[in-house]
Amino acid sequence: MVRKNSTLLMSVAAAALATAALNATPAAAQATSNTAGPVKPYYGNLRPFYGNLRPFYGNLRPFYGNLRPFWGNLRPFWGDTGAFYGDLKTFWATSNPVVGADAPEYARVGDFWTKAGGDWQVAFSSAISTAPDKALIDSKITTILSDSEAFWGASIQAKTGKSFTEGFLKPFLAARGIEGSDASAFSNLNQDEMAYIFLEYYDALMDYAGTDHVDHWMKTINWTPSLTKTQGSGADTRIGILDMSFTTDASIAGNIIISGGVSEFSNGHGAAVGSLIVGHHDGRGVMGIAPNAQVVAYNPFDETGTANWDDITLGVKTLKANGASIVNMSLGVPGSTFDKGWSNVFLDLGYTTQILKNTLFVVAAGNDGVTQTDNVSWLPQPLNPAVIIVGSVDVEGAISNFSNRPGEACFTRLGLCLGDKLKNHFIVAPGELILVSDGAGGTTRMSGTSFAAPLVSGAIALLHDRWPWLANFPGETAKIILDSAKDLGAPGIDPVYGVGMLDVTASQSPLSFSSLKWFSVQNGKAVAQTNNAVITRYKQVQNGTWKTTADAYFYAFEPLGLLTQRDFAIPLTSKLIGQNVTTYLGGQEQFQAYLLSRMDTWVKNGGKGAFANGFSSQSYAIANPWGMDLTMSVAPRQSRYGYRDEGPAYQSRFQIAGEKTQMVFGFGDGAPQLARSTGFASAGSYDIDRGGADPLLGLASGGVYAGMDYQIAPQLSFSAGMLSREQERQRNLEPALGVVGNGAATYAADAQRFALAYKPTADLTLTGSWTRLNEDRGLLGIQSFDPQDFRKGSTTDGYSLSVNWAASDRLSFMATGSMGRTRASDGQSLAVSKGGLTTSSFEVGFAAGDLLAKGDRFTLSVSQPMFVEKGKLDVQTVQVVDRQTGEIGIVTQSFDISGKRRIAGEAMYLKPINGGYGDVALFGRVETGSQNPGTGAEEDSYVTGARYRIAF
Repeated sequence: MVRKNSTLLMSVAAAALATAALNATPAAAQATSNTAGPVKPYYGNLRPFYGNLRPFYGNLRPFYGNLRPFWGNLRPFWGDTGAFYGDLKTFWATSNPVVGADAPEYARVGDFWTKAGGDWQVAFSSAISTAPDKALIDSKITTILSDSEAFWGASIQAKTGKSFTEGFLKPFLAARGIEGSDASAFSNLNQDEMAYIFLEYYDALMDYAGTDHVDHWMKTINWTPSLTKTQGSGADTRIGILDMSFTTDASIAGNIIISGGVSEFSNGHGAAVGSLIVGHHDGRGVMGIAPNAQVVAYNPFDETGTANWDDITLGVKTLKANGASIVNMSLGVPGSTFDKGWSNVFLDLGYTTQILKNTLFVVAAGNDGVTQTDNVSWLPQPLNPAVIIVGSVDVEGAISNFSNRPGEACFTRLGLCLGDKLKNHFIVAPGELILVSDGAGGTTRMSGTSFAAPLVSGAIALLHDRWPWLANFPGETAKIILDSAKDLGAPGIDPVYGVGMLDVTASQSPLSFSSLKWFSVQNGKAVAQTNNAVITRYKQVQNGTWKTTADAYFYAFEPLGLLTQRDFAIPLTSKLIGQNVTTYLGGQEQFQAYLLSRMDTWVKNGGKGAFANGFSSQSYAIANPWGMDLTMSVAPRQSRYGYRDEGPAYQSRFQIAGEKTQMVFGFGDGAPQLARSTGFASAGSYDIDRGGADPLLGLASGGVYAGMDYQIAPQLSFSAGMLSREQERQRNLEPALGVVGNGAATYAADAQRFALAYKPTADLTLTGSWTRLNEDRGLLGIQSFDPQDFRKGSTTDGYSLSVNWAASDRLSFMATGSMGRTRASDGQSLAVSKGGLTTSSFEVGFAAGDLLAKGDRFTLSVSQPMFVEKGKLDVQTVQVVDRQTGEIGIVTQSFDISGKRRIAGEAMYLKPINGGYGDVALFGRVETGSQNPGTGAEEDSYVTGARYRIAF
């Protein structure tokens, strides 16, 4: 293997001369653009590495100590990119996010690099040890090359027409001045070169992955491509880039609408910076945070590669005059984190009024490793603009040893430090070994605060895309970026990390949920409401609400300063709460208890019906002077999960029977009592979410009830009844229920039922009924935390037909079906649209005794819980009506809430044991299209269980 050293030595010498020249340049502003000025593109000691120039020489040697842990971080980085793969699938809208048909399976790319990184770690660790094992090193590198050929060979063959070795490995090594194509080509490098080449190897092979590169900075700043796509990709934002020319870079040149400057001088620095902001998501190379943003570019550097303050001033003026709301400046004066010269730039009275209104400046901190001690004279806005200063951190989140730091330097007012320090405006982002465009159609790795700053500029572009009016409020925009940062270093704002690490996702979220406000619509006017309901409900999984309202939103507003705010769209279902609200595990446990009660309903009463909710009752005859049959029954009262269990522990029923008339009244689950001719004797059959018998009756069941039957003819009887319910919900399950004045703290409803029952034979009963349900602040069992949403409640009429056939003492069949009609309503924020709502439900049951053994019981039922067949809701919300200005107003929208039909099947079997003093029971339920209480997703659900019980 022959090493070509001449190119390397020339590059190193050039870097050394350039560094010396930079450090020797005086800080004073130069008079003409053809004389070297004090402002530098920020590399200094970290001059970007082009061609064969390595970053591991001279003053960069201390950085090498920070590099080794990177390989340890690289492996879990791949392990953690499962979320990236998921996001990329969404982003590319394909199951395999590739552009080329010959790319390897993307989901396996991470596994490949996990193994390759592990093999390289072994080889590299041995290489830097005091006694390197050449055989071990070559063996591991050989394995890497062999695995690479197996995994990437087909893609390389398809793109180059050559084998892995001829089409990739030899050209890769030759471009780095290395001859040979075996393990020794790697292992014979010195330690510095060996440390870097594997990262280059990774980047080069990822060019064949068929999609854009995933880089370490993405996870660090909490950014994903799907976030960019969702927020608009910068399409409504114009960014100014004050840097070297990059119009020849095809990957980003299309975003440039205006380009100017004092020269066309370029060494790739501008292209590298620009690629991190607007790099296209096109299946290759670098992904920028705002790939669709428009760019106004200005090059202040002359042929010496430097600029004077006059050129900088003209550049800022030009960018602003061409509509840039964000200006990225990865340049500055060596030795300063934020040079005093910037104040003169911004106070140039010739154009101060043009730049102050709506421009946010992002400035790289510099690469000298210094801590600023000099104060900067700086007038408050609007006389000086909003500025964010950006430092660099390494791959582990520690401040880069080259990054300049803010220290305790002040922005002074008339020479006085009033607490406004540079560190308050200082943020950090990854700036080491960042993958960037090389300006010639390829990619390279660069380090420096130059490459941390554009990550911040891209994050600002996403803010301006989602909230365009923020472009007119640069101070408020800066506050969002700075206040959403993740704290690093000493707690709070500190002189090394400033406010901490850029967090893109956090900047898109409320800075403080306690500051949010929202509005209800009352009598056509927007009225501010408490923020507590927003806070407590914002992240909750919803239960029992209309899942089809996923496209309906209400809006919370976050005040920013005195003159503006930003809005957050929250699913309408976040305000809504149904009848069954549980935690995930709690829901499973309660559901099993519900199934047991369903089973006990029939078992304990010999298949002939039961008292209310399924508990066997104790009945007592009561003497009376009227000669009537008067009976009182009591039974334990089963509490309704999600509601406070108030009132007596037992429910009661009084029954008066005459020759043709029978009356019943009591307290508890009255639905089975008023509808007992249907044969469905369990309260669970009337549960709106779990049963299919008359759900309107079930919604009002739980309090006092009364009913009467009158026999019109031997085979025909008439019945009438009413029942009501008022229950307070458990606050510990939903914190928003504790907010004073919320609209869902109590559920109250009443219902009236009228029915005709016809018995053509002694064993067959046909029943037709009408039920009217009146709900206070509710709609079909659903309420809102906003008291204005269902302010006037709702009225629903239901019609049911039932068949109840006792085929024998051991066998019976029951069936019932219902249709409901909810009236249109108005005068409330959430109302039923014109035409009303149509609902349906049904349940079919089969019960048998002595089926497999004497005394056993078996039940089987199929039901459709209440389903909205058709209907819409009118929703009045306060939202932004002009997304350019941020103006808010009242908007009325209609949403179809007909959803996916759910079908449930239940089976239960019980066999007595121990002479009737115990039993063994099996039970289960399957439901299609049910809502997972843990995730809110629709899926088929299964619940099974068994019970062994013995009496002592």
